[in-house]
Amino acid sequence: MKPFLGIDLTANKNNEQTNGDELVVEIPELSLTRSLEDSSESVEETIEKSKLPLPIRIGQWICGGVGLIVVVSIINALGENGDLTLDKAYQNAPWLFWLGGACLVAWALLKIISVFKAKNVLETEESAQAFEHLDKTVEAVLSDLNIPQDAKEIDILSFFYKVKNNNVKVCTKGMQIAPYINQIFHIFADSENMYLANLEGKYAIPLTAIKAIRSTKKTIRISGWNKEEAFNEGIYSQYKLREDDYGCIICKKYHVLEFELNNESWGIYFPCYELPVIEKITGLKAEAL
Repeated sequence: MKPFLGIDLTANKNNEQTNGDELVVEIPELSLTRSLEDSSESVEETIEKSKLPLPIRIGQWICGGVGLIVVVSIINALGENGDLTLDKAYQNAPWLFWLGGACLVAWALLKIISVFKAKNVLETEESAQAFEHLDKTVEAVLSDLNIPQDAKEIDILSFFYKVKNNNVKVCTKGMQIAPYINQIFHIFADSENMYLANLEGKYAIPLTAIKAIRSTKKTIRISGWNKEEAFNEGIYSQYKLREDDYGCIICKKYHVLEFELNNESWGIYFPCYELPVIEKITGLKAEAL
């Protein structure tokens, strides 16, 4: 089965071609694509200006880390030795208290400065114009692709993989923090096709080609959270999602929407929390593998 949005490294470990180009039925006008690139670059520059310089941010992270380590070390020492009081601990190693205190104070000051700088930069008229222009450009692209305003947004999983014994084996490449990247798509359908669209183009899958939704109870790690509602609140709380120390989301299940086109089997991989939308669009119910 060929994974939609998958990148096959079986024969070429340097491959960067994403599966699915043959399913594209519409792309934005070139002028809109260029405008989107310019707007995105302007917003990125604005966000970067709102941050402290990188060396100072690194210093802030170091101060925070050292301060936390010192505090945890002192607490552990007090807990392990019931006779040790805070006064005695200070008498034994006053430098440790001064080091931890100085680091925490430095971290707090830099945090306050970073908040004020971000506020001063992001609340300017120039910044507001940059974000507004990006929003309008995104709206223009979506309109150009004829995406309905009521189309749902869903996460579709993209990943590197290798084929071994006719099985898809997900793998990582470079400095990836998670094997699965959850890309945002708009999903909708008409009488003939199911459509998946993002700012790069619109994919069409004939409804008659869709065969099944397969469920796999396997824990996966995806790159982050795209929804406005928190991963552990509201409609998403039922999926028991977790977030690790790197901001990645841990799912205990994922699904594959299978379809056949031009004598080739395809699979659209998506996380567990998108199942209700996919079931409603396709009229199918998920089946266990």
